Amino acid sequence: MRGRATWCGRVVAVTALALAAAAPVAGAQGPVAPAAAAPSAVRWARTLEVGGNYVYGNSEQAIVSARGAVSRTSDAWGVRLDARYLIGATQRDGQQVMDRRSWVTALNVEHNPEQVHTQFAQLSAERSLELRIDQRVNAGVGYRYLIDCDTVYRLEASVAVLAEANALPQPVAGQPGPAPVVRSELARLATRVRYRTQLTERVNFDLVSSYRPEIAAPDRFLVSNFVGLSYAVTSWAGLRLSFQNDFDSLARSRGARSNHNGQILVGANTRF
Repeated sequence: MRGRATWCGRVVAVTALALAAAAPVAGAQGPVAPAAAAPSAVRWARTLEVGGNYVYGNSEQAIVSARGAVSRTSDAWGVRLDARYLIGATQRDGQQVMDRRSWVTALNVEHNPEQVHTQFAQLSAERSLELRIDQRVNAGVGYRYLIDCDTVYRLEASVAVLAEANALPQPVAGQPGPAPVVRSELARLATRVRYRTQLTERVNFDLVSSYRPEIAAPDRFLVSNFVGLSYAVTSWAGLRLSFQNDFDSLARSRGARSNHNGQILVGANTRF
């Protein structure tokens, strides 16, 4: 176990050195992000969103979710903290069963966040009842490329190498009761694409898609897709219709009902 953890640490360290060595020199070509005429002041942004859905009829299901984000950005550094919590219950045979409970939190630090080429470090932690994840913690470094942008849209892609420590249940055939939890360490390659655009003066569209395979076993992977359509009611409040789907290729082997975990939510948000 210790050898695998050391190997993961070496992968992250080598990647960090490679990213530093590959940083573009002055005069490198590529799309140019909007440049400020002078150094800008530190900018803070805070977002809070509460949403949910309710299904009734032959069976009843209710889901409540909460999202929050805090970011601090300057010309040199950008720091962002995101958190998401979701809980859901289904009425079955006259009994209420809690079948959804998950949370994810992530910290991202970027160098030169407004530039075309950006290096970053990230740390994330998650837990999920429906995907049978007792604990999953990732940390690593990566590179982000701003493919294209203007005043109404932005398209970017990133790649990172992450070291992971997890605690996952591993059911044993013929053994009743809770499955034993096995702890392990591994390395992942993480890729992400994000597209944001302003459709009208009040309507915005956001798409985020990520793919995270294990480096030593690419057939074991995670996929996450988020699509959001937002409507600005005022300068500080709005509404959003969103779709979130998370896929874990090993979730069923850990006792989950499906490798997929998705939901469509309607929520209200505020910015301050």
